[in-house]
Amino acid sequence: MKKTTSLAFAGVMAGLSFVLLYLGSVIWIFAYLTPQLCGLIMMMLNKTFSRKYALCVFFSVSILSLLFLPDKETGLVYLFFFGYYPLIKEKLDSFKPKALSLAVKVLIFNAGILTSQLILVYIFGIPFDNDLGKWGFPLFIILFNVLFLIYEKLYNVILSIYETKLEKRIKSIINS
Repeated sequence: MKKTTSLAFAGVMAGLSFVLLYLGSVIWIFAYLTPQLCGLIMMMLNKTFSRKYALCVFFSVSILSLLFLPDKETGLVYLFFFGYYPLIKEKLDSFKPKALSLAVKVLIFNAGILTSQLILVYIFGIPFDNDLGKWGFPLFIILFNVLFLIYEKLYNVILSIYETKLEKRIKSIINS
């Protein structure tokens, strides 16, 4: 693959990621969905091109998100987990036994989500929406862990579909 073509494609993917994150910051229902979609873009860049291009996209989108998104929560969720997770997932999958691998993934996920929430509350001064009283935060953590487990399962399915159906097509378009 030509270096300039790969770089241009990475730039387009960075733009797409930023637009998705912007959409998630404007329409609150997408605040946690769009970072996950951007994680799938990172998966594609890491798999098809290289970790170097994926890291460039991750850092550029993270910086742009923190500077320009109206709702910082979407950008922080991307920065502290979904943006870099596709880059470390392969290494985490190699841990044996599988239960250890999953435990480490859940621990990293919880650390990232909690860090993003703490930054929102204590640095940006955005209060945690606690309509459910004392059960609000534990329910938030439980639901987010369920969301992560679903994401983890779907990630593997989407990766296999991407490898079998789309990767060759993207490479042929890029090479032509």
